[in-house]
Amino acid sequence: MNFQRKHLISIFVLLIFCNMPAQDSLLTVTAKNGDGIFSVLRNQGIDIVKYYSKFIELNEEKIKNGSHLIIGEKYRIPYAPDSFKNMGRNIQLPSGDETAIFKGELASLKMEDSTLQNTVYYLITNDSGKIRPNKLKNEIARRMARKLLEHSARVYVLDNSLNDSLNLIDLSSLVNKRYLRHNGAYQRLLVIKADDDLTKSKTEVTVHHYAESKEGKKMANNILKVLGGNAVKHKSIQEYSQIFTDFKEVSFAKNILPTITFIEMGRNSDNTVKTLKVSSNKRNIADLITSGILSDYSTLKFDDN
Repeated sequence: MNFQRKHLISIFVLLIFCNMPAQDSLLTVTAKNGDGIFSVLRNQGIDIVKYYSKFIELNEEKIKNGSHLIIGEKYRIPYAPDSFKNMGRNIQLPSGDETAIFKGELASLKMEDSTLQNTVYYLITNDSGKIRPNKLKNEIARRMARKLLEHSARVYVLDNSLNDSLNLIDLSSLVNKRYLRHNGAYQRLLVIKADDDLTKSKTEVTVHHYAESKEGKKMANNILKVLGGNAVKHKSIQEYSQIFTDFKEVSFAKNILPTITFIEMGRNSDNTVKTLKVSSNKRNIADLITSGILSDYSTLKFDDN
């Protein structure tokens, strides 16, 4: 092995160790009445079966009778890169700082399966209206994030207004850095735009994709098929599948690395655009879009290489 190769391997190993949290810096929790190892790990969004032994190893001097915790004692939590807390992250703008999407409700998340393992989804929320901010888009994004995490995906959520070129550049940079960090994973980006008023029982939905992206068109069409149900099945999908025409959207699509899809909900002023009528219930919309995402991934043809 030549010197250069040895040097590169040494740097690689050093980087790994530098990025591993020191045992003394691990998160700690104080045991309360009724707490056990299962509940403590579950409340941190950690796989109990996978990290049970590590928890005991870290805290064996404070565990009685093999599994009982002492009320008032501090217990170290194993570092779990695949925990719900670490896999689901909010990206703060413009700083790029990350926080957990789910905190106090981590225990309510349940791992369903590994369908979306090695996938990364970026959910960007944006108000298309001008009257007042709309919370529904954020609620839909959180519901989608929950569903995606429970299928083993990594999820980033960003709340942003794509109103000027500076924000657009900053946003592209933040997403692209993470895209490169997870290079090799299947990565997709969805922009969820909501109107100011979605109080009606039904809302108009349009799905847009970038004209030069076959993957983007495929994802948009799979989402449309689920959102539209029989309405789309019995008509040409091309009637509903829209292409980016707005200059800012096209520029964003050109500068972002993940395949991108726009989903817009609310009043539609363009009578030439074919829209879908979908229930305005946030749970229904989030679940339908997530089902479209799962459908898109299930039809993915992996390269034999």
